[in-house]
Amino acid sequence: MKLRRPSPSLVISGLALFIALGGGGYALAASWTPTQHNVQQLISQSNSFVQSKHFVSSGGEHFLKIGQTVKLGTAGHFTFSSSCANPTGVTGAQQVTFDVTANIAAGLDGNPPVSKGHLQNIHTNSDALDSTTTTPLNAGDFDQVGSASSSTEIAKDGQEVDVFYNDGVNWPSVNGSKPHQCFAGFTGFLG
Repeated sequence: MKLRRPSPSLVISGLALFIALGGGGYALAASWTPTQHNVQQLISQSNSFVQSKHFVSSGGEHFLKIGQTVKLGTAGHFTFSSSCANPTGVTGAQQVTFDVTANIAAGLDGNPPVSKGHLQNIHTNSDALDSTTTTPLNAGDFDQVGSASSSTEIAKDGQEVDVFYNDGVNWPSVNGSKPHQCFAGFTGFLG
């Protein structure tokens, strides 16, 4: 197996994920908030080869109802979307997908190149799929997955986007926020 060197955008995406997941204590102590502006500033100060125009995002979480598909955002040739369904009909047993399509032939999520317009599922989340013997989940339980690795899309013309996704089901009603059946979003870099 031949290992390829990670792209600069993948390295920076990893840094962003580390900050989001592991750097929370420091960020809180420094009164730093992970807004798009602050992340862009951090990147420009730490890596001169990445420009802020390369930052891509869904603009936060998008909330979906059962039967709904939404466009989360576009990054270059790539459009990310999400769908919410309840395949079993059991209350609270919905599932959410995180998907990508390209407007040009591209390799999507590490797969061989496909023709433009092909929908590639990157991740599907539900209580049933994420339930384990050590952490059992029931229909209606909150479940969220933030990717531990990126999804890399590479177009025929060499354009590449690396994203970290977040998706889940049964967003709870907390601190005055409304409950939501499904949610999804992403951040990353376009190279």
